[in-house]
Amino acid sequence: MTNTNQQSIFVNEHIHLVPSDRQYSTKLYNIIDVNRDSFSQFMAWPKFVNNEADTSNFLDNCSVEHQKDITKTYVILLNNNPVGLLSFNRIDKNNKTAYIGYWLNSQAQGKGVMTQAIQALTHYYASQKIIKRFVIKCSVDNPKSNAVAKRCGFSYEGTLKQAEYLNGIYHDQNIYGLISTYI
Repeated sequence: MTNTNQQSIFVNEHIHLVPSDRQYSTKLYNIIDVNRDSFSQFMAWPKFVNNEADTSNFLDNCSVEHQKDITKTYVILLNNNPVGLLSFNRIDKNNKTAYIGYWLNSQAQGKGVMTQAIQALTHYYASQKIIKRFVIKCSVDNPKSNAVAKRCGFSYEGTLKQAEYLNGIYHDQNIYGLISTYI
């Protein structure tokens, strides 16, 4: 992979993606704490984030993995304030495929922030010829996440039956893909 270790990504005059850094721990932890119930509907990890130190440790780990090109995790800044995370949770280097994950403070939702951030992220990695295929997996019961994938130009590729065990229930997941034309 090309060295994109500490590269910030400009989205627009209000939105920037910056590599994960513990300096955002307090604000991100507060967002997680306020949004814990809504996040927990579709993601397993919020129940494991019990204090700011958990967030700091996570960001430190993300930073190491970011530098090693194992994953890429970006803090989404809206007017220089952190409002969420956007990441390649897994990168399949052999196939130039990245699996995208994201979450956003409820107060920042509905303003196009995530849509624009994903479009900038995918454009950057595709134009640098680093990633060819981008994948979003989300619960069939998460209309907001499904809508984001569609707005970003991802194509519905199918549904994985009972693919995620969350809150004592198996959930189906929709798979969306975006293929770069740069490579």
